[in-house]
Amino acid sequence: MKNSQITPLVSVIVPVYHVEPYLRCCLDSLRKQSLSDIEVILVDDASPDNCGDICEEYAANHAHFMVLHQPENRGLSAARNLGIKHATGKYLMFVDSDDWVHEDFCKEAYEYAESHQADLVMFNYKKTTGTDDAIEKVPAVFRSFREGYHDPHEAMDMILASGGNAAWNKIYRRSLFDDISYPEGFLYEDTGATYKLVHKASRFCFLNQALYYQRKRPGSITTTGVSKKVLHDRAILNSQRYRDLVTWGYQSEMLDYRFAYFALWYCVNAKKDLSNPDDAFITQTLRSYQKCPKGFSWKLKLLFYLYKYSPLLFELLFSMKGGRV
Repeated sequence: MKNSQITPLVSVIVPVYHVEPYLRCCLDSLRKQSLSDIEVILVDDASPDNCGDICEEYAANHAHFMVLHQPENRGLSAARNLGIKHATGKYLMFVDSDDWVHEDFCKEAYEYAESHQADLVMFNYKKTTGTDDAIEKVPAVFRSFREGYHDPHEAMDMILASGGNAAWNKIYRRSLFDDISYPEGFLYEDTGATYKLVHKASRFCFLNQALYYQRKRPGSITTTGVSKKVLHDRAILNSQRYRDLVTWGYQSEMLDYRFAYFALWYCVNAKKDLSNPDDAFITQTLRSYQKCPKGFSWKLKLLFYLYKYSPLLFELLFSMKGGRV
């Protein structure tokens, strides 16, 4: 149970679903945090394995852990939103329950946010397949980002870069979530929320320390194949993000690159349905580009110009290659 006499500096929200082999590693890394004034909110999303019991075990043995149980599986966004609703910390952080974190995960992020008066701090992370000593030899993902304050346009470019959109490599002032939540019922839900949080933040900073370890494993959302659900959700979220950013006056080479990259992927994998407004928006926007976005490989450039100037040949090519779901 949570000690109601202590107001935590940081609330860490951990949605939990079907990750029994990895859960103890995650929770142990949070149990060993060097910052003591934290609360860890475990949201059991009606997990069909023993995850709920493991969460209860940790809550019974560690005063700063608490458990919330969903009566039915509602997905990652709903679990995060429930955790946010119950959080009492000045700042919020998120951890996926099959990953784990550095012992200074909370301390370094919190102190950096405080010292820089930041509403949102993004920090570095590492991708890994295990928890052995070799983690020290794994390179951090962001190698070109400058540490410190970034203006709103720089900040948006950074979260649009590969790996920047995630919820879990950041610390947020809790008030950012007063009118922003994760879109429920969607996969890749970070796409629908992170840019809004960055846009709302009055001060955004980057901390060049790898505080989070993302476990790459079979069966996770990011490693499963392309399904109709994935196509549907990514089409809606990416289209809405692009519309919002353009409306807010944000335009950059990174935005063009990211949307065109997604649009080509979508056109390769999805059956054309121009009665779908998101499908129509994606195809029309892709064709409206006057030139190929900077940073495309030669293969992407070939696809881009093939789609722009010979869409029928593009469709025929990928229909013959079976590039449809």
